[in-house]
This record gives sequence, C-alpha cells and structure tokens, in this order.
Amino acid sequence: MSSFHRLILLLPIAFLLHVGEEFLTGYPAYVAEVSGHAMPLGVFLGSNIAFIIGMALLVGWAVRSDKPVAIFWMLAWAAGNEFWNFVYHLVSVVAYDRHSPGLVTGSLIYVPLSALVWRAAMAERRISGAGLAAAIGLGALWMAAVAAIGIYHVGGI
Repeated sequence: MSSFHRLILLLPIAFLLHVGEEFLTGYPAYVAEVSGHAMPLGVFLGSNIAFIIGMALLVGWAVRSDKPVAIFWMLAWAAGNEFWNFVYHLVSVVAYDRHSPGLVTGSLIYVPLSALVWRAAMAERRISGAGLAAAIGLGALWMAAVAAIGIYHVGGI
C-alpha cells in the first residue's frame, strides 16, 4: 500500500476525532450563541455522521479503484470537511473573539494531515497540480455552503 493510501485511511479517523472534540466542548451551543440559530444535537450528530460516512465511502472508493475521478472527489470532500473546516474555526475565533470548539483538532490534525495527503498525492502522481487546486477549491465551496446553510441559515433554511 502506498504512502498516499495509508494517509487517506486516516481521514475518516481524523474527522471522527474532530466531531468528538466538538461534541465534548459544546459546539452546538456555541453555534446557537454566535449565529442566533439553534443547532439541535440530532442535527449536529446526524449531519456529521453522514459526512463521516461520506468520507469513509470516498476513501474506500479511492483506495479500491485508484482512479483519478475517485481520488479527485475524495480530495475535494476531505478539503471541505477537514482543511476548510479548520479555516472556518480559525475565522470564527477572529470574528467572535472567542474559542471555537473544534479548533484544537483542526489545528493539530486537519492542517498537517491535509498537507501530507496533498504532498503524497502530488509526489505519487495521483492528481495533477491543477486537479488538486480544483479539488481544494471545490472543498472550499462545500464548506462555505455547509456553514452558510447549516449554521447561519442563509436563505431561510
């Protein structure tokens, strides 16, 4: 198994650890305070479980098939749910002048793991530089949509 494959197997585990941190440090209550919109525990857990399952399925697809399309979509999903999630937590700290539950695992796990995965993907020629940039950009759009709709209820949703 390649370094890239071993690294991407860590993505769902990292996601699970991050959700655990958010749960234990009161992320749903934090969201209600900063956004003015309640985040019921069922919504928090349900959406995150669905996103973790999505991550695990995409990682499995990428490992089994090793096809460029599988790697692209897995990298895009991981960028949105992990790297850009860290950015969201960091921006929240600045915007609200308080700790954002999830920042610790975002900083200590998501950022270095993302960098290692991206480096391995490029070194092993699993994706082109343009493809990786597109996947990371698509991940940013995904995280922006999740935050806008799921946290801030943009559009009345």
